[in-house]
Amino acid sequence: MASSRSTIVTIVLAAGESRRMGVPKLLLPVFGTTMLRHAVMSVMELGPTIVVTGAYPEKTRQHLTDMPGLTFAHNPHWREGMSGSLAVGIRVASMFRPSGYLVTVADQPGMSVDCLETHSQEFSAHPDAIIATAYPEGPGVPAIFPSRLTKDLISVAGKEGARGLIRREGDRVRVIHFEDTPKDVDTPEDYERLTGHRPPGL
Repeated sequence: MASSRSTIVTIVLAAGESRRMGVPKLLLPVFGTTMLRHAVMSVMELGPTIVVTGAYPEKTRQHLTDMPGLTFAHNPHWREGMSGSLAVGIRVASMFRPSGYLVTVADQPGMSVDCLETHSQEFSAHPDAIIATAYPEGPGVPAIFPSRLTKDLISVAGKEGARGLIRREGDRVRVIHFEDTPKDVDTPEDYERLTGHRPPGL
């Protein structure tokens, strides 16, 4: 990352159980790799990367063992919702003293390096704003949060988490619109629409 750019630490949320998929979805093959590795490879060039584990901590670590420079953080209370994993990731990421935190999820394989670079460039131009992604239900993650919100990110409560903070910031949010809205891959049907195949193991 060029020295003229803001320092961003990425938090990849990879703590879920994949209950609706029926198998650990982040290890499923997509685009010649896996969902989890795709998510991590999409952000590594932006700066330090924190991977937050939960339901499958050992499988997740082993799956990424050959990828250099990653930091892992474990959320033992992953069942309580995504906001707890976010807080765990922010606590670790804050040690890097970044200008901002890119919060992303590992189950959106349509989110590419180029898409996230757009967020990074917008944050470089507006380092005090939240840079969020547009969805029909309102802006959400992937999003870059400025470091002034560190304490707020750690204290967010409930499953809504980051979305609630984005709403509270109002005019201090800049929203990135994509031609194709990013989609989570949660179910076997989602996976089949993406790849043309049923998930292996089902």
